[in-house]
Formats: sequence, C-alpha cells, structure tokens
Amino acid sequence: MVKITAIRESNQRFANSHDEQGLVCVFAGATSGIGASTLERMATMLHSPTLYVIGRSATRFAAQHTKLATLNPSCKIAFLEADVSLLSDVDTVCKQIIQAEKKADYLYMSPGLVPLNGAQCSFLTSISSLRSDEQIDTKEHLDAGFTLSYYSRMRLVSNFLPLLRKSSRPVILSVLSAGAEKPLLETDFGLAQNWSFTALLNHTITMTSLAFSYLSQDPSNKDITFVHSAPGLVKTQIFSKLEAPEGSGLLWRVLLPVVKGAAAVMYWMMAVSMEESGERQAFLLVSEEFEPGAWRVNQACEVIPVVENGVFEKYVERGWGEKVWEHTGHLFEKTLALN
Repeated sequence: MVKITAIRESNQRFANSHDEQGLVCVFAGATSGIGASTLERMATMLHSPTLYVIGRSATRFAAQHTKLATLNPSCKIAFLEADVSLLSDVDTVCKQIIQAEKKADYLYMSPGLVPLNGAQCSFLTSISSLRSDEQIDTKEHLDAGFTLSYYSRMRLVSNFLPLLRKSSRPVILSVLSAGAEKPLLETDFGLAQNWSFTALLNHTITMTSLAFSYLSQDPSNKDITFVHSAPGLVKTQIFSKLEAPEGSGLLWRVLLPVVKGAAAVMYWMMAVSMEESGERQAFLLVSEEFEPGAWRVNQACEVIPVVENGVFEKYVERGWGEKVWEHTGHLFEKTLALN
C-alpha cells in the first residue's frame, strides 16, 4: 500500500513545484462524496485553473462553489447543469466546454446514481438503496446504472479526446472498481436480454478496463494517461440514508436498524475518510508515476498486476477491447439518433 503520508507529500510537492497556470479540468460526479473531496483537493494544488463541474443542481452546488473559491481564489469555476444519465445532456455540456476551450488537461468521472428514495451515492454502492433487483430506465431507454457507470463516462471520454490530445499531460480518471473484472455475457454487452444487478456490475467494470486499454493503443492517444481506479470502502453517508423499499414488510423494518448498525461498525473499522480518498484520487491525476497508457489501480494506489490467464488479460489478448468500443459507439449512434 502507498501510505497516505507519502500520498500527501507527493501531492504537496506537485502543488509547490508545478507552476503551470490555466489548466482545464472537467469533473463529472464531484458534487458529493469522493468526487467532491477530489475536486477540493485538486483546487488547492493548481494555479489559476478552470474547473468545469457537471451536476444536477446549481443550487445544491452553491455552497461547494463558495468553498472552492475560498480554498483557491484564483480558480475559475463553471457549473454546468445536466442529468449525466442522459447522453444527450452529456453532449450538450461537452459542446459548451469544447466551444470555450482549446484544450483539456484532466477529466475526472465518478457520477452517481440517485436511487428512488432520493439518496445520492455512487452506483457501485447503490445497492444500499435496497432496490438492487430493479432496473431503472432513463427516458433514452437505457439503464440508469449502466449509463452512469459506463456509457455517459465513455461519451465524455469520446467527446473530450480531441481537447485532451492538445494538453501537455492529459489524464482521464474513472473511479469505479478496477481489479474486479469478471467474464462478460459476450453476446449481450448491453444486457438487453440478461439484465441483473450482478451482471451490470461485471459489465461496467470489465468494459471500462477494456475500453481504456483499447483507446490507449490508438497512436493519436499516445500522450494520454487512462486510469481506472477502485476507491475501496469510503466513509460516506450511504448507510445512514438507507430506507426500506416501498411496500416492504415487518421483517425489513426490523432488520433495517441492524443492517445500518452493522454497516456503520464495518465502515468505522475498515473504511477510509472522504478526505483520504480524495487525496488518493488527486494523486492518481497528478502523479508522474502514471505515464501515458492504461492503468488499473486499486484502493491502495497500487497498480493491479498482470495475472496470467486472468479474465481481463484474456479479453485483451483476444482483442475484445475493440469489440467493446464498437458496441459503445453503435449504442451512442442509436440512442442519440432516437433522441
């Protein structure tokens, strides 16, 4: 494990020695939790940056906007209101940024799912909404969880690649669950016929790693660093917001306090603070240890080693990164044409 003291020292060295001004950073999923902590740490490390924050509500972001301006008065902060579960909304905000900027330096992605009980959390922990067996479709007829964890992120990547290629050191970071890659349903990438919560997790994780691996091999992306990270357990407010599903019986109402209590104890013992997690994600964005190419990084900020005959490695050898990216592009075309 890379100790947090070493992470903090590295980040501070970057802040002290890196004097380039006007870096352009795009954050999707940074209005709460890990993303907000990462955004705040990055704001203190950069000189006169432009921070584009994509989120659902400018009103809710107002307090965070004030905090960022206090942390670094030289920041230029632009909040772009969008529903990131909609590819059309993603395209709208991307066009605004592309029209305003000549380059992009950092693209950070950890958009969350808003479960039906209203508590916002990252998709991988949306199981805490206690509705993990329900598929939630957007008005674009895509699964919301799949879109937030994969499709909208890859749309951001695809749209911003031209700007990122113009940066001196471009970095793309998707916070999901690197290292947890599992076999794909190879005839149903989008899970149109085989949706389940477990399959959804497996596909979004594995497809992210394969897409990044494939894109990094494109000569036009030779200077871009692609990072898929796993934050591990983080002390967010997820479990305190747990509510039983509508129509649940007495058993759920009895068990819910027990589940909350057990989860609270587990998090107290095993989880890291949001501040530490944000520090670690900022490290992945700025550290020179991650040269151009595709990286999978665990919660300890360690590169996940290559495993002989591993699931991910086998797919790479068989050229499935290209197949995943072709599926992704076809879905973009079909969805946006219909909407």
